[in-house]
Order: sequence, then C-alpha cells, then structure tokens
Amino acid sequence: MRSLILQVAIFILCASSIKCLDLESAKELPCFPIHKTVPMEHDKSSDKPSGTARIYYPFMSRLDLYKSATDILQKDPKEISESTVYYDACIVWTSNNGTHIAEGFDGHTREYSIDVVKEGSNQVTKIHPVEGPGASGTGYVTLSDNKTFFFTAFCANDGQMSWGVASLIPKLPEESVKKIHEHAVSLGFKKEYFTELRYDGCDLEHDE
Repeated sequence: MRSLILQVAIFILCASSIKCLDLESAKELPCFPIHKTVPMEHDKSSDKPSGTARIYYPFMSRLDLYKSATDILQKDPKEISESTVYYDACIVWTSNNGTHIAEGFDGHTREYSIDVVKEGSNQVTKIHPVEGPGASGTGYVTLSDNKTFFFTAFCANDGQMSWGVASLIPKLPEESVKKIHEHAVSLGFKKEYFTELRYDGCDLEHDE
C-alpha cells in the first residue's frame, strides 16, 4: 500500500513540477542499416574471468538510458523522475552462461538473453528479456578499443535507434570519450541527446 501511495505521489509531482522521463522527446532516429560491425576481441589480460566481469554503462543516448531505466524498474516512464535516473541509476551488467543481468537503482534487476548471430557479414546480438515484455532488438558493435569498451548501436523492435557504451571500467579516459562521441556523430546521432552515468557515488565495494 505504501509503495502504491509513493508511486501515485511521484506521478502527481511529475505532472506538476518534477521532470519525469519522456520517451517521445528522447527519440532521435528510426532504425537504419549498419554496414560494418567490429569483433568484440578484448585484451584478455585486462579482463576478469569469464562470467565474473562487471560491465559499466558510462555513455549512451538519452533514449537508451530512459529505456534501460524503465525496463529495470518495470515502471511507467511518468513514474520515474529524471533526477533519479541520472543520480541513482548506478547500472551495471554481469553475465552468466548466456544470461545477462542488469542491476541498478539500489538492487533492482532484470535478466536478458543475448544471442550472437550472423547477419550477412556482420556479427550482431539479439537481445530480449528472459521473462515478460521489455527492451528487445538487435545490437551492432561498431567501435571498440579492444581493451576497455565497446560501442553498440541498438535497433529496438519498436523501430527506434539508440546507442550505448559498455565498459570494463567505470570512468573512461578523455581520449576514449572523444572517440565515442565522434563515432556517435558519424552514425547520425545528435550531440544534444548524448548523456552519461557517473559511478562516483555508487557502491562499488564488490569490485576487485
């Protein structure tokens, strides 16, 4: 009951003064063809053992972040304040035997199945939740430093394109950030839709 009251209160506040997630305003581009992907061949000396790596989510398009937040929290976007997404998300991924788990917002989790398939000469990933509806589509890795990060353009099943970066470290060097932003622009994404998550205030005590 208390949870329901809190959700109603947030909804009312979002309708009045607090800015909440607006997926429509975050949309940029319809899905477009990706002609070339790159292999995810990270330097194994920098990785943790398979299945134990913690993957961070430091840079992304606004739509990618909003969809990730609504999917992990399993809430209507109008029930989620924008400030909560930017300051409380702390989204990380772990992988175990083909199941990928997204965790954020103080312990909320969501499991996904990710299948690597061939699409012409490209290697792509098909992503969908293990249970129920949610963020589903095709991911194309189009940039990587083969050591710490990879950039994925994501064509969702609703026909909208977004992008996100997965990283083995929570804070990438400026040189990598510059390459990521330049690459996003080269694909047609707009700078005004770029966003990021910081992990300074997140509980990372379990990282080694």
